[in-house]
Amino acid sequence: MTALDPGTAEATSTAPDRSGHRRGLDARPALPVVVLVVAYALSRAAAWIAGVRYDDSVLRGTPLTDMWQLLDVRLLRDDLVTSVWHLTSQPPLFNLYAGFLLHLPGWLRGPVELAAAVALGLAMVLCAYGLLVELAVPRGAALGVTLVCVVASPAYLLYEHWLNYAYPTAAFGTIGAWCLVRYLRTGRARFGVGYFTAAAAVVLLSSSYQIEWLAVAAAVVVVARRRAWRQVVAVAAVPVLVVGAWYVKDYAQVRTTTTSSWLGMNLARSVLFRAPAGQVAELQRQGRLDALASIPPFAGPHVYSPRFVQARPSPVAAVGALTKADGATNFNNPLYAAIAKRYLADDLVWIRAHPRAYADDVAGSVAVWLVATDQNFTNSVDWPAMRNYAWLYDKVVEWQPVQDPAPGFVVFARGWHRPAWLSVQAIVVTLLALVGGPVVAWRRRRSDPALAATVVVLWWTTAYAMATSTLIEIGENERFRSELGPLPLVLAVVVVTAAIQWAWRRRRGAPTPVDAPIADALPAG
Repeated sequence: MTALDPGTAEATSTAPDRSGHRRGLDARPALPVVVLVVAYALSRAAAWIAGVRYDDSVLRGTPLTDMWQLLDVRLLRDDLVTSVWHLTSQPPLFNLYAGFLLHLPGWLRGPVELAAAVALGLAMVLCAYGLLVELAVPRGAALGVTLVCVVASPAYLLYEHWLNYAYPTAAFGTIGAWCLVRYLRTGRARFGVGYFTAAAAVVLLSSSYQIEWLAVAAAVVVVARRRAWRQVVAVAAVPVLVVGAWYVKDYAQVRTTTTSSWLGMNLARSVLFRAPAGQVAELQRQGRLDALASIPPFAGPHVYSPRFVQARPSPVAAVGALTKADGATNFNNPLYAAIAKRYLADDLVWIRAHPRAYADDVAGSVAVWLVATDQNFTNSVDWPAMRNYAWLYDKVVEWQPVQDPAPGFVVFARGWHRPAWLSVQAIVVTLLALVGGPVVAWRRRRSDPALAATVVVLWWTTAYAMATSTLIEIGENERFRSELGPLPLVLAVVVVTAAIQWAWRRRRGAPTPVDAPIADALPAG
């Protein structure tokens, strides 16, 4: 099998048998797609019968359903464009989508929400399968992995039926990864536009992904297609410019260099808020921390103003109001951007003073990251309908001995996180992806540069998401892992496939060049 030129050649993940004919699923490539669509439809119908319903309660605008990441729902309904333009606490797409839903007639909102969620879900399923096949995983294995670990997963189903940015982030990340490998294999501009548009959507949906993630991923594509770098620049230009413009807008408004102005407060929840009072007091006596370090982050506006910062009036309610119409705090008020910067300075002082305690906090965050992601929903309206199925699935597929009813709360209280609460599947997948991914990319860099470059982007995405969430956040790390969707699993399966094929070659006594194409290692037929 000759090496593929990612700019001109179409991919093939399998080879014909000795008679020249394709066999099994390779002779019927459309069959797995049909199976996936039918299985997806049946699974969602079964969930509906079991009582799972779409949860858009965050749009009700009540104190019990308020969501920090959303602006006042009345502003999203009555003054959407101006309000989102002044949004600095979060990226804009989720608020824009919520505002769009609030502008729909009440009878139409539910069907639109469900249709959009199902469309994203089905696209993620099909793109996960397609991505596996493009990365040289045999079709049968790709179909089985997708059916068991994506279609049948209770976590995907629960996130799909919840109005939040986590599921769209996972969907766009998966769609973008499939577009990426197709672009690298074919050189067709539409796939390049699809990849960079999806990547930009990820940045503008979730503050877990910042512009440096996009920049590194784009650099990998430029290197992989360096002979056609002008085309890469052309297909990336509009999405990257849109992302860059939003950063410039945020900096001009509140001098933040990220899509969320909460960085210092988020980190303070992991360090200062959980630190023993004596440690904080001692650093304050030394003059290294100020009085703000003793104040819990994300407190009400009157706790901070005017003592630490002065709240300033504005005719724009999205930034001028201290509270929302439902009485909840308006965390988009610029005073929180100023407070977050002061928290960040104190956070770093505490970390330098107590690096071992911070390392323990990070270890706790990693432990929550490795909990089965459906356990983010143990207090949701849909959990009763899914509890028994999730319990069985988590034992059989996630290899999780005991479900963790509230992983974040345990770690927040500086308690011990029991090993039995960890998903062994999550541990194995993460290790295979992070350790084996670079090995596969290096070995295939010449024979299949499209595969190698895609693996590098998947590795970078997985490593970036895990590092940023575990170093900064605590309490919802399993939800942050869900934003990756099936990408770490895809990478792990590619690593296992490569290892099996390498072992097969060794068993047959065939030569194993460093950059031998993966498909060459497949047994005939």
